[in-house]
Amino acid sequence: MKNILFLLLPILFSLLSCKGQNKKHVIVKTKIDSLESNVEVEKFITSIDTSIKNFKIQKITDFKDRFSKSDFCKSKADSLNIDKSFYKADFDNNGYNDLLVIIDYYDFTVLVIYGNANHNFKIEPLTRRSFQDCVFPKIREIDGVAVIDFYHKNYDWNNKSKNELVKNTLIHKYGDFVEYNPEISKHTIKKIEFETTGCFGTCPVFNLVIDQNRIAKFDANMYNRPNRKAKEIKGKFSTEIKEKEFNEIVDLLNYIDFPNLKNEYSVDWTDDQSCTLKITYDDDVTKTINDYGMIGTYGLDRVYKMLYSLRFNQNWK
Repeated sequence: MKNILFLLLPILFSLLSCKGQNKKHVIVKTKIDSLESNVEVEKFITSIDTSIKNFKIQKITDFKDRFSKSDFCKSKADSLNIDKSFYKADFDNNGYNDLLVIIDYYDFTVLVIYGNANHNFKIEPLTRRSFQDCVFPKIREIDGVAVIDFYHKNYDWNNKSKNELVKNTLIHKYGDFVEYNPEISKHTIKKIEFETTGCFGTCPVFNLVIDQNRIAKFDANMYNRPNRKAKEIKGKFSTEIKEKEFNEIVDLLNYIDFPNLKNEYSVDWTDDQSCTLKITYDDDVTKTINDYGMIGTYGLDRVYKMLYSLRFNQNWK
């Protein structure tokens, strides 16, 4: 019996090894994988979106500080060993490489182009602020998943250390990049209240309230339309939010650790839109976040977009 077991052990180890190999993250190649030069990447971007014009792909070390003659961009990029103008990695973990590209597009801009099975590439900006200074995306892996250590100047303009770099680790979850959270605390969310203000333009003004039973009220005040050519929606509406969308929003709020976010966020320019997010949770504790510019964090940015989408992806009455 012992001899039989001894003979079977190599076979068992071989099977286990094959099983482990099957779980390996395999990348299926697309057009992204064949791109080797800046010129090829530039043509690829314009083939996806012809509205993106007058841009130049370049390394961070080639950017100059707009407000001084310092070599801030070069010195920080060199210290972080960020020496390429584009990088490839599977950020959304779908088995297809994505493309991170650094470009001069009126402002310093970082784009992410997502690959997928249908070769229907999608472009999203990783930099989301106006008058953007150099930022420094450093790609690494956590448990086999590509993440970005995102270094940037402190956005708190009251901070005296303007050149001090702040690092946020970004991971692609819930359909976008959010701040990585290794320890998630689960809270019972009883009510979500979301209100927007106007801006110097046609920003949608509305109020949305959702209780823990998914019963929602939507007050559409101004400029609420799914696209520019669509008819504007006005009035008061109600519905039961679909379970999938509701759970995604609740899970995301818990993932970004909403109770420990700041109460106030603000960009350093004017005439932008603001919003107020109020969450009642656990033993009727409330958390209120006022966000002028609506990009306080990457996680909040995603929450706002999901709440915005509810205006048109639910059966309002």
